[in-house]
Amino acid sequence: MDSEKGLFLKSFLWVIAVLLLTPLLLQAQKLEKVSLQLQWLDQFQFAGYYIAKEKGFYKEVGLDVELLPFNDTLSPVDAVVSQKATYGIGRSSLIIDKSKGKDIVLMASIFQSSPVVLLATKESNITTIKDFAGKRIMMTTDATSEVAMQAMAYRNGVSIDKMILQKHSFNVEDLINNKTDLMASYLSNEPFLLQEKNVAYTVFDPKDSGFDFYSDILFTTEDEVRDHRQRALNFRSASLRGW
Repeated sequence: MDSEKGLFLKSFLWVIAVLLLTPLLLQAQKLEKVSLQLQWLDQFQFAGYYIAKEKGFYKEVGLDVELLPFNDTLSPVDAVVSQKATYGIGRSSLIIDKSKGKDIVLMASIFQSSPVVLLATKESNITTIKDFAGKRIMMTTDATSEVAMQAMAYRNGVSIDKMILQKHSFNVEDLINNKTDLMASYLSNEPFLLQEKNVAYTVFDPKDSGFDFYSDILFTTEDEVRDHRQRALNFRSASLRGW
C-alpha cells in the first residue's frame, strides 16, 4: 500500500513538473535570434545591454540576443546594413551615413553627450588644437567622421585629413611611449588609466569648443523596422529597461 502511494506521489510530482516546465520550454523554443554590434571594447558604455541580457529582459519579450564584440575591420553601420548584425551602436557620424543613403533608422540615443575625446601627454607639448596639424593620431574609422570631432578640428583651422591617421591599438602605452601623438579615447576610461600610471595628460574635448552631440546611438535598418516592427520595439524597450 505504501509503495502504491509512493508511486502515485512520484507520478503526481512528475506531472506537475511537466506542466510547470512546458511553458518555459515552449517560450525558449519561440525566442527570436537577433544580434547587436558593439562599437568599442567592452566597458561601462554597454552596461545596459549586458544587464538586459543577464536579467532576462530580452527573453521576456521573446528575444535571444547575441552581443557581438567590437570589430576594427567592420564598422557597426556596415555590419548592420550587410545583415551581419540586426542592430548596432553608432556615433553621431550616423547622420552622415544616413545622408549618404545608408539604409538605417535611429532608435534611441543612450548618451546625451558624447564621451569621445582626444588625449595627448603633457610631454608631447601639444597644448592647443592648432597643434594637431601633421601629428600622428590613433582613431577608429567611424570616430574620424564623428560630427563633434570634425567640427572641433575645423573650427580651429585644422582638418583631420591633414593629420597622420594610425590604426587604433586601444593600448594607452602607445601614447605614453610616444608611438602616437594623440589618441581617441573615452573620457571615462583612458584618462583613468593615465592617472593610475602617474602620466600627465591633456584632454581635447569637442564640448569645450561648443560641440556637444548625442552618442552611443542604437540603430537598425529600415527593413527591420518595416518587416519586424514589433521585434524592433521590443528590443528597444528591453534595452532601455537594462539601462
